[in-house]
Amino acid sequence: MRILSSLFVAFAVLAFCTTCQRNPAGTRLFEVIYPVTDFVIPAGQPSFQTLVIAQNRVPTGFVDEMLRTGVAAGDIDLVGGLRARVTSLTNDDFGEIERMELRVCPVGQAGGCDQFDLLFSVDDLFRRRQDVVNLSPGLRNFRELFLGSETVRVELIITPGITTSRTLEARLEWSATAVGDLD
Repeated sequence: MRILSSLFVAFAVLAFCTTCQRNPAGTRLFEVIYPVTDFVIPAGQPSFQTLVIAQNRVPTGFVDEMLRTGVAAGDIDLVGGLRARVTSLTNDDFGEIERMELRVCPVGQAGGCDQFDLLFSVDDLFRRRQDVVNLSPGLRNFRELFLGSETVRVELIITPGITTSRTLEARLEWSATAVGDLD
């Protein structure tokens, strides 16, 4: 019985100590929510041609948010996407679309954003009857870009699975986050 109670105490101490450790995923310091973007996917968009909805000078908002929250640049270890969603405003689904990507790059980058500038993406949408699509955050750390620039270029890349048969009005909503205390 004494061994059992000793094991219980040891387990309780171990459980307490492990919960006191820092979070290996870091601490979310703040989130910047960007203005919504309404756009149109036209009928007749061929499957071999991507549709690019570009915004050339989007303020990052990071300096303002750092001042508001009292976070210094040195406290930020990672900047990445937190959430992104594309919603149909016409209640039509995105079943004719294969892939969506949200890319972010420096303003003036030759040729615009490329596949390495991926902030969010989702694929395998073709023939799915969704009128709201949640994009998944990418793996790249955008710290240098968001802390080193006041504005960025943002591109929503849409790849049809077939030639689109109808015009779709849609809305993009997205946010980025700063993370600190990464081990």
